[in-house]
Amino acid sequence: MTKHRLSLVFIAAALLAAFAASAQARSNISCESREYRYNRCETDTDGYARLLSQQSQAPCIRGQTWGYDDRGIWVDKGCAGEFEVGGGTRYDRPQSYPEPRSYPEPRRRY
Repeated sequence: MTKHRLSLVFIAAALLAAFAASAQARSNISCESREYRYNRCETDTDGYARLLSQQSQAPCIRGQTWGYDDRGIWVDKGCAGEFEVGGGTRYDRPQSYPEPRSYPEPRRRY
């Protein structure tokens, strides 16, 4: 192999190893807003979080009813879900925690 091809092979291997390490660093966490109230679920997001599955009837909308920063996931207004965290990239943009708010308990239908 020429030096140029050998360099490209090493660069490709390094990129592949970095991508694999990033994917391996990810984990899942469940977080829910009980009684439509704000909740924080502490975890190391490493600059990345995404909703894997919504587990509530209330909508989970990134930046409105759920978000994240380096301290963890926050949920609000009844959102409950399973989230993937960790292994972020510089292109991910965390949403800061809003001020905690209380909401009236929803009316129960009997």
